[in-house]
Amino acid sequence: MRPRTKALVAAGSGIAVGLGGLALTALPAGADDDPVLPAIDAEQLVTSALEATPPAFDGVAEVSNELGLPAVPGADALDFESVRVFHDGAESARVQVERPTSELTFVKNTDEAWAYDSQENSARQLTWDDADLAAARERAGQHAAKQGHAEARMADPAQAATEIIEQLRPTSDIVVDGTARVADRAAYELVLTPKPTEKTLLREITVAIDEQTRVPLRFDVYANGRSEPVLSLGFVEFEVGAQDAGLFEFTPPAGADVKTTDAGDVAQARGEHAGEAGEPGGPGESLTTVGDGWDAVLVGTVPAEALGQDVAGAGPAGSEGFLGGAGSAGGGSAGGEQDLAGLLAQIGQPVSGEFGSGSYVRIAVGGAIVTDDGRVAAGAVPQQVLVDALDQQ
Repeated sequence: MRPRTKALVAAGSGIAVGLGGLALTALPAGADDDPVLPAIDAEQLVTSALEATPPAFDGVAEVSNELGLPAVPGADALDFESVRVFHDGAESARVQVERPTSELTFVKNTDEAWAYDSQENSARQLTWDDADLAAARERAGQHAAKQGHAEARMADPAQAATEIIEQLRPTSDIVVDGTARVADRAAYELVLTPKPTEKTLLREITVAIDEQTRVPLRFDVYANGRSEPVLSLGFVEFEVGAQDAGLFEFTPPAGADVKTTDAGDVAQARGEHAGEAGEPGGPGESLTTVGDGWDAVLVGTVPAEALGQDVAGAGPAGSEGFLGGAGSAGGGSAGGEQDLAGLLAQIGQPVSGEFGSGSYVRIAVGGAIVTDDGRVAAGAVPQQVLVDALDQQ
C-alpha cells in the first residue's frame, strides 16, 4: 500500500479559478493489510458507485498536494489541514474545512444551503421554493458550492470522487486493481487510465471504493513520470451511523455579514448575464469548460482588482513553493512585492494566439494561461490545448 500522507493545499483566488479546476481531476493514501474481497467487474463497480446513495456517516478527510500551485493573492483561502464531513443518508450534508486559523462551513438541507467563512465572518445563504424543487436544489448545490469557495467542491472525498468517475468514465480505460484498507474499511481499488487519444499530462487516477456502501473513500492522481500522487484526498476516519439533525441546520453568528440569494434569481442571472464575472457567485460563476474528459480545460476570469494587487515576490519556477517567497528578482515594490500582472510576466512564459497574448504558468500536472485582459484557462493538458481553448472563446 502507499504511505499515508498529509499536507496543505494552496491555491490563489483569480489564478485558482482555473488552477483549482486541476484539483477536480485528481486525488489519498491507505494502510495495513489489503483485504480479501469477492471479485467484481470494473463496469459493475463503477455503476454501483455512481448509483449508490451515501449512508448517514461522519468522516474526517486529509489532503496531500504536490501540484506546485503558485502563491498568488488569496492563496491562504484554500489552505486546509483536514475536513470533517457529515451526511444524513438523504439530501442533507455538512462539510467543515479546518484551516490553520479559521474554518469554512458548508451546510445543505432540503430547504436551503449555507456557506460560512469564520475568518471573514461572512455567510452566504441560498434558498428556493417548492415550485420546481428538484431543479432548484440542483442549482442550490452548484451555486452554494461556489459561494463556499473551492474547498466545498473538493473537500468531501465521496462527492469529489463520484464526480470524477462520472466525468472521466467515457474517455478512460477502467480496471479493478486489487483492494485496499482505507479508514479501517475494506475497499476496491478502481484505476482510471486516459484512452490513447486523450492529450492529458496525467497517467492515472485511482479511487478506493468502499466494499459495503460503494462510497468512494479515497482517490489519488498520478502524473506522467512521477511515482507518487501529485494530489490526494481521502478519509482517515469513516463511521456509518445516524447523525444529529441539528448538524444540518445553520444560524450565522451575531454580527456576521449575511447575503441571501434565491435559486430562481441565480438561474435568471445566468440567462441574462452569462459569462459575466460580476454575476452571483463571483468569478466561479463565469467558469466554462472547453472539451471533455481528461482533455477538459476550465476557462474563467481573474478579477480585475487582482491583476493590480500586490503580491509577494517570487523566485524562478522550480524554487521552493514553486514561486518561492523571497523578494522579487526585479520589478517589484520596495517591500519585495509587485502586482500580479508583473509577477506573471516574471514567472510565466509569453504566449499568444487568436485570443491575444498572456503568460503561461506551468505546474506539476499542467498549467494555466492568464491573458493580458484577465481571462484564464487551466487544465492538466499541454500548453497548446490551453491556447486552443482560449481561441474558441
